Amino acid sequence: MGFCLSLCGFALFFLSDYNDWRPGRKGLKFCFPLGALLLVLGTVLEARQGTPLVHGWLRGLLFALGGLFLALEVYTLFFALPVEASYASPGEKRPACTTGVYALCRHPGVLWFAGLYGCLALAAGLPLWEAAVLSAMNVGLVAFEDRCVFPARLEGYGAYQASTPFLVPNRASIRACRKTK
Repeated sequence: MGFCLSLCGFALFFLSDYNDWRPGRKGLKFCFPLGALLLVLGTVLEARQGTPLVHGWLRGLLFALGGLFLALEVYTLFFALPVEASYASPGEKRPACTTGVYALCRHPGVLWFAGLYGCLALAAGLPLWEAAVLSAMNVGLVAFEDRCVFPARLEGYGAYQASTPFLVPNRASIRACRKTK
């Protein structure tokens, strides 16, 4: 049940991005927040039914690390970007964000998501295969964004693609991230 909710959440993320890319219907702007709600609910349900793979101080350490990844994810999606333009105005042109965590790589949220779900798999009992599938879905989502949605909607995205790595930061992008904080 929980995994199906999480998959439905990703389906809504794809619909939200497709809507941003093509029709731009304001009535579908609910897709992203509803998708996030379904993903969280599905994850909580699955983690509550699972058995943690680690215990003791290591479990506590992984929960703390997961909390850090969650904070980075929230910051990356809702504070490093202008929320109104990014999520409430589908189909409208806006400038690409190329500073801060977005100087590190074009989709830093994927790194934080994978880290969070890895921690949840080990410390909270989320099935490891589910964490892997959801992380792969996230990579698929950002690949769609990177190829279709963002080049069509974000001004300067082509230059950003040429200068900033897709997912894996490199020495130059780490330096650029430090400079733009």
